Amino acid sequence: MLTRCADGSLLSSHDWFGPKSSEGKIGQTFFVRSRDEGKTWNMEGEMRNLTQPGTDDEGVYWQALFQDDQKLFSMGAASISGPLVIRRSDDHGKSWTMVDEKRGRLLAPEHGKTWACGPLVFRDRSGFWAVLENQRSPRWADNQIKVIHAGPHADLLKADTWQSSNTLTADSSWLQGTFRGWLEGSPLVTREGHLLASLRVDHRHPNGAGIGGIAALIHVEPATSSPPRIHFTPETYDSRKNHPSGFIHFPGGGLRFLIRYDNVSNRYWSVCNYIPRRFRNDRYNAERFRGVLALVSSANLTDWSIERIIMHDHRLYAEDTATVRSAFQGPISGKYFHTTFGLQYPWFLIEGEDLLLTVRAAWQSPNGPPHAGHDANYHAFARVPQFRRRSKPEDFRCEPLISEEAGSREIRFHARPARIYQWQSSPDGKQWHDVGEAVESCGGSTLMKIRETPPMAKEHRIVERGESWTEGVVPPAP
Repeated sequence: MLTRCADGSLLSSHDWFGPKSSEGKIGQTFFVRSRDEGKTWNMEGEMRNLTQPGTDDEGVYWQALFQDDQKLFSMGAASISGPLVIRRSDDHGKSWTMVDEKRGRLLAPEHGKTWACGPLVFRDRSGFWAVLENQRSPRWADNQIKVIHAGPHADLLKADTWQSSNTLTADSSWLQGTFRGWLEGSPLVTREGHLLASLRVDHRHPNGAGIGGIAALIHVEPATSSPPRIHFTPETYDSRKNHPSGFIHFPGGGLRFLIRYDNVSNRYWSVCNYIPRRFRNDRYNAERFRGVLALVSSANLTDWSIERIIMHDHRLYAEDTATVRSAFQGPISGKYFHTTFGLQYPWFLIEGEDLLLTVRAAWQSPNGPPHAGHDANYHAFARVPQFRRRSKPEDFRCEPLISEEAGSREIRFHARPARIYQWQSSPDGKQWHDVGEAVESCGGSTLMKIRETPPMAKEHRIVERGESWTEGVVPPAP
């Protein structure tokens, strides 16, 4: 989580989770602050120790930060099974209001689980919106969804300020029977001013491996004097319909994501997990494929382009099989693989020409590798300058053949991210044939090597074949 406070500082937060934490009873969220645009960070402390006038018995977990003028708010679960709680800070996150029975408690748990799981809060002209989930059964991602709304001038710490919508449940017959659930929703205001809830979708191969690449958009119908209504139709999303909702093909739809509309570029932007094409099959679990983080954009919410790879585990793009294999754990349950490193739960702000980003990361440390790619041993911050600059075909350029010895040749070229490149040879410069396998680039300077048996071709070139995420049908797995 990341926000720009009214005093100009950057404030970020992260949870403490896992078997040694107290997540089941009291959620623990820590804050760090930067006063030099993210170059250095200092610990503010844990939320419960920052409440006034004393330590709060209610924790906070899966929380989100949002602002109302000079006031900063935190909304989240008190614990995995606790109530939905809200706090306010009048000093840019240095201290926070406590939670009691009359102020700060918004929703009680249902079915032993909280109405929370990352309630990202968005403000529009009508007030404040949050998307909530509640687990219906012990099966993971089997959630019911609703939104809550408060007016623009309401006392946000009072429970009766917030109106709850109707509740939506899912159907396992959706997506040709591969659907398992939806979770971790976020409010999204379209360029036309309509309100949607975007949701991560869990759908799986018969062997249990996540498929990924699909997200859900729920239509939110505001109401001034009555609670809001939400609608979902399990079809392909079409913005031209009344109450538009449905599924979209989205690169990071199987994992936590956030979509923002940017009126400067007139496009929707997201930072999400990306799966290279060679790993989009039932040998790899998309729900735990977290080694690549990409910046993506769309003009219409349905056609998405990979603009750049922001962070990635370089092993996933290696040539030799042993290096690629080292990037994975598994096979899990004897069936599929998870990435050993993780870049996940990205949260970003758009400020001028830059995009500011925080990421929960599971990465190699001086103490060794992380426990799992899903976990976290780092909390990372990054600034993406001139993020709106989109890659173009002319950005792809090929250098001359740079080495030739013992039947081996190399070409280095500057590639665009998430495109497919093929080496081709010709004896006369007229008839060309493919050499070796096509490769997918993560962008930037890329080296391709081939070995040919005599007689070797006289001319060589690299051709670009892919066109980002929505170029067409994904090729079959190797």
